[in-house]
Amino acid sequence: MKVAELMTPSPDTIGPEATLEEAARRILEKRYGSLPVADREGHLLGLLQVEELLPRPENIPFSDVEALQLFGEWVDESLLQEIYRRYQKTPVKAVMRTDIPRVRPEDPAGRALEVLLTTEVRHLPVVDRENKVVGILTRSDFLKLFLRRG
Repeated sequence: MKVAELMTPSPDTIGPEATLEEAARRILEKRYGSLPVADREGHLLGLLQVEELLPRPENIPFSDVEALQLFGEWVDESLLQEIYRRYQKTPVKAVMRTDIPRVRPEDPAGRALEVLLTTEVRHLPVVDRENKVVGILTRSDFLKLFLRRG
């Protein structure tokens, strides 16, 4: 089985200059877990996953305590309004992941599953030979496959 048989073709993408507010709204409206970031010609530049939009726990240096960090800065509850203001002006390119694996439509589906299971990427961009986004593959796509085959 090939990646092309499982992928969602022609996924929505977002440009690197779009704001995090715009990206978050699109992710919520479409119920996506991520958006591929592409230039005007459709070339893959990176991936914006929901995880990049949310504060994440980090260990405070020299302490056993964990605190929340967002965009590399410490966050507390009083900063929620400030987070929204940042979403309005911060471009996607500032937080998108660029070190992402990718697959091609003709690749074996098993290779894609291995990538999804061995990396932090939950949404695997599918690109053509020119690195243009042609699809997206998720862990859920494999669950659907397993249920159909059962």
